[in-house]
Amino acid sequence: MHELLWVWLNEVSASESNEAVLAALARVARDLGFDHAAYGMRRPVPITKPQIIMVSTYPEEWQARYIKERYVEIDPTVKGAICVDTPLTWSSNAGDSVGQFWEEAMSVGILHGWSAVSRGADGTVGLLTLSRKSGRIGAAECASNEKTMVLLAQAAHAVMVSRLPTGRVAEGHLSLREIDVLKWTADGKTAYEIARILNISESTVNFHIKNIVSKLACSNKIQAAAKAALTGLLR
Repeated sequence: MHELLWVWLNEVSASESNEAVLAALARVARDLGFDHAAYGMRRPVPITKPQIIMVSTYPEEWQARYIKERYVEIDPTVKGAICVDTPLTWSSNAGDSVGQFWEEAMSVGILHGWSAVSRGADGTVGLLTLSRKSGRIGAAECASNEKTMVLLAQAAHAVMVSRLPTGRVAEGHLSLREIDVLKWTADGKTAYEIARILNISESTVNFHIKNIVSKLACSNKIQAAAKAALTGLLR
């Protein structure tokens, strides 16, 4: 791990705004030999409009185009990084299926990078990315700084998650029995079937479902089951 790791972690953790977090990450990027830093976070609810935060030191025109063209949906660095538990190194490839994306990224100096994912118990996913114009990330650099990337991603996650709008679902809001009922509901069981499985009355099942829907601020049991699954309550 890098000798400045604890200095960086303290600086990121003490940040009181998105701008301060980005400034801290930008300094980390420079110290590690990168040109840019970016951090994005996504909470999967509401399902039709997930909560998203994105900050970066990339040129403003690239940030605007990235959002306008919804590049997050095709960005191979994002797709690749969120599928693995260890930091992912990458380099631009104008010859692949998203060549246009890479050509535009390369035009603003995004050619090589390192991305580290972080995950919260509520289903929130964060991604820290450091990038530069020249110099692939080799094995020695990975070995020296991989743990540093992981810890920085976790520190940024802990700070940035508090910036998301309120309304998070806390596991303590539901009783163990309510979680049992909700799991079977998510599996498509009716109140009658759940009652037989759990050896309780159908009216008790309906009572629990009513409470669940209310606690999760949903309009029906299907929405409640989907919301609970996405936010990790059914694990």
